[in-house]
Amino acid sequence: MRILHVIDSIDPAQGGPSSVIQRLASAQAALGHDVIVAGQRHAERAELVDDFIARVPGIDAVDIRRIDRPAGRLGSVSTRRFTSVFHDVEPDVVHLHGVWDPPLVAVAGACRKLGTPYLIRPAGMLDAWTLAQKSFKKRLALRFIHGPMLRHAAAIHALNTHEKQRIALMELEVPIAVIGNGVFLSDIEAPVQPGLFRASVEGLDDRPFVLFLSRLHHKKGLDLLAEAWARIAGEFPEHRLVIAGRRDDDSMEECLRRLERAGLSETVFEVGEVYGDRKAAAFRECDCFVLPSRQEGFSVAVTEALGFGAPVVITEECHFPEVDEETAGIVTSLEIPDVARGLQRMLSDREHAKTCAANGARMVRERYTWPIIASKIIDVYEEFGGIPHKGGDG
Repeated sequence: MRILHVIDSIDPAQGGPSSVIQRLASAQAALGHDVIVAGQRHAERAELVDDFIARVPGIDAVDIRRIDRPAGRLGSVSTRRFTSVFHDVEPDVVHLHGVWDPPLVAVAGACRKLGTPYLIRPAGMLDAWTLAQKSFKKRLALRFIHGPMLRHAAAIHALNTHEKQRIALMELEVPIAVIGNGVFLSDIEAPVQPGLFRASVEGLDDRPFVLFLSRLHHKKGLDLLAEAWARIAGEFPEHRLVIAGRRDDDSMEECLRRLERAGLSETVFEVGEVYGDRKAAAFRECDCFVLPSRQEGFSVAVTEALGFGAPVVITEECHFPEVDEETAGIVTSLEIPDVARGLQRMLSDREHAKTCAANGARMVRERYTWPIIASKIIDVYEEFGGIPHKGGDG
């Protein structure tokens, strides 16, 4: 089977979908399929993006079509460059990652003209919180542009049951398959030098720390984290809060101001983007991972943290109920006192933290590895895309 994955940006700084697409493509290629990925990258970040992609296990088997955006240019490049990739590779099926990006609309239109089945993975972009941002513009777009794109899809690829329920309310009359994200065991089991991450953060030394690793954006709940940390930091004077990720708005500045007002500036370390061995070491060395997010599809960071054996504190809006069901972490509401209580328990009850760490690592290995996920998605292509089973012959 020839599979084309399309995403607006392949830069990992744009969040989970850009990371997911490379790993899903690699896992599908390992099953014997012919897999192509098309996405943009900024010219000034080309080296970083290519280095990130090169670290994906088995990625050499995937045809990466990099569409470069000139330095400093705003908005997307011409959608014609995406549709030209579609016509060049003549795929059996197209997997679109996202909703609102013009290249996805253009490729979906090309698919409809030629009768090529396509799936859409909204990746949380149809969640109530996301739709509430610039809501009038999105309502118009859904009615005249993105609604037709969604209604003509062979299937919608939802990441969790909550997302499926939200999409079902739109009455698109399109099949919805629920399949989450995964990890490569080779990524989480590879040896990493002990203390690698600590050594990279000046002043952290041997202090225990809580890790936040995600885009630094309002959606991710940095304001909630700052207030929750202010409530519990006095109880854990040796602990530090490490915040990793690329700034996407001014939410990090506000977070730092809140902590400064609380007299806690010296307890917080902002370390920027973290990838590769350094990220693996961060997950392994932290006392717990926290993500008080307002909206997630299926968080890559949470899945990785669980796989690495980090106990997690997340919000209900991460839509990962298995964390609570399997005692793999603590799931809280978006209320600041609740987030604070979750952190307080995880840091004070170390036996519970060890139990969560073991259960989370087991759960990921049993359910959320990329070979398992890739096989399920191939089944969706065949069932809803009307594609005959071809095994690994392409």
